[in-house]
Amino acid sequence: MILTVTLNPAIDKILILNNFEVHKLHRLETEEMSMITAGGKGVNIAHTLKLLGNEVIASGFAGGHAGHMLCDSIREMGITTNFIFTNGSTRTNTSILDRKHETLTEINDFGQEIPQEDIDFFIENYERLLNRVDLVVIAGSLPLGISAGVYKRLIDKAHEHKKRVIIHTSPDYTEEIMKSSPFLITPDMRSNHELFGKPVDGISGFLEAGRYILTHTVETEYVIFTHRIENVVAVTRDKSYIVRPTDLTIVNMLGYGDAYLAGFIHALAQNLPTTAVLQYASAAGLTDVEDLYKEIRDVHKIEENISRIVVEEVE
Repeated sequence: MILTVTLNPAIDKILILNNFEVHKLHRLETEEMSMITAGGKGVNIAHTLKLLGNEVIASGFAGGHAGHMLCDSIREMGITTNFIFTNGSTRTNTSILDRKHETLTEINDFGQEIPQEDIDFFIENYERLLNRVDLVVIAGSLPLGISAGVYKRLIDKAHEHKKRVIIHTSPDYTEEIMKSSPFLITPDMRSNHELFGKPVDGISGFLEAGRYILTHTVETEYVIFTHRIENVVAVTRDKSYIVRPTDLTIVNMLGYGDAYLAGFIHALAQNLPTTAVLQYASAAGLTDVEDLYKEIRDVHKIEENISRIVVEEVE
């Protein structure tokens, strides 16, 4: 059983247009699409994990009518929900994919503010859930009212129960996260290309950053940078890797990092060698970006895409 934690989930509204222009009224045409789904990084990961045959509990905060919509949608996926309801309303994120110009415009709401008493109650409930699961995935942004210290509390509680933790969130919180040495750290570098107060870019920069994190943590086994699908950088205690897909055709980057992590977790649970885990993870990410939808619809395509993933060991 896998527990996902999404502290700041969302209702995702996705518009796929043929030619998006600002200062213009758009009426959807027949070949264009409008989709509404449950969202937030941990929720997306839970969905793909369930499609791959894993048992999943999705947890986090929810609020208002949108919060009930969120939980209903997640349960329709066959996922157990354990969200704490609080004041305010679950946020709505809007994404506009323009097919003609191959652009993606995202507008993410900041979400509801979480009072301290609800945070404490969530952590009490979280600790009870830890008795039922084998692995914890913490993913996504922080809602208003919650500091990065909550990550340390969640990771430390999981470690007390001898559970591995995978965390995927803003690089702003990496130093705080490192204090608790989760099993895997994957900073979300899509909009912020800085770590430890300085810019990080290029393969050599990410390799150096990954090795720095491992040098300054005790139990972390993986640091992975997934935001560049053409050059995923993975650093372990023993080796470093560059993972590349061949014949890449990007249709939609929505949900790519989440599909990658779900693939990683699924392959890891099969006790595959590191290179095979990284290959399967990137195949899952590749499968996601080559379709219009935010989530993978046909998981069988992941197996088909494994042969298109090249894993290179680097010094």
